[in-house]
Amino acid sequence: MRVLAIDTAGPVVGVALAVDDEVTLRTERVTRGAEGLLLPWAQELCAEAGTSIGALDGVAVTVGPGTFTGLRVGLATAAGLAAARGVPLWTTGSLVSRIARVGSTQPVLGLLDARKARVYGQWGLDGAPADVPPEEALAWASAPFTATGEGAIVYAALVEAAGGVVAPEPDHPAVDTLARLAVVGLRQGQGQRAVDVRPVYVRPPDAKPSHKGRI
Repeated sequence: MRVLAIDTAGPVVGVALAVDDEVTLRTERVTRGAEGLLLPWAQELCAEAGTSIGALDGVAVTVGPGTFTGLRVGLATAAGLAAARGVPLWTTGSLVSRIARVGSTQPVLGLLDARKARVYGQWGLDGAPADVPPEEALAWASAPFTATGEGAIVYAALVEAAGGVVAPEPDHPAVDTLARLAVVGLRQGQGQRAVDVRPVYVRPPDAKPSHKGRI
């Protein structure tokens, strides 16, 4: 099975290609222009594996939480590839793949920096993501625990004060894990049509729709 995975939920974006049990990937910290990296990376990874985008069996993408622009870019790219190839799109939360990548025997707290002194937090794989102050997210955790995600870097002092440790490579987009999870999920028939997938923002947008001129 050949599955391409994309994650653009945080400042480090990534693309990975799983060919059965082998996974290759590209990651880079970007401030803008992620949309210009994703397709070239996908083509490079396919070429290196001796395959092509046209031979994909599925595409995977994280649907949030994360940055508004980043999520839209990743989801649009993944949905476009899946629709063009006519293959299913497999999705999961951006904190799920990051937590799963840690592989720790301790409980794992996923934290993405949500700016404005808040985080997108999730306690364990079965938790639900929430937009909360970092202190509230850390109150969910019971020591000892491991924290991962960009927010674990930003609030490392709070993590350590709560009895936790920051995971290695906490800012990694976990796109390699996403690809592996997607292979399992797609084999079980869990894919969706690209047109049915929507982002999960958690936080409502700052911009409010204008009703000016409406009757």
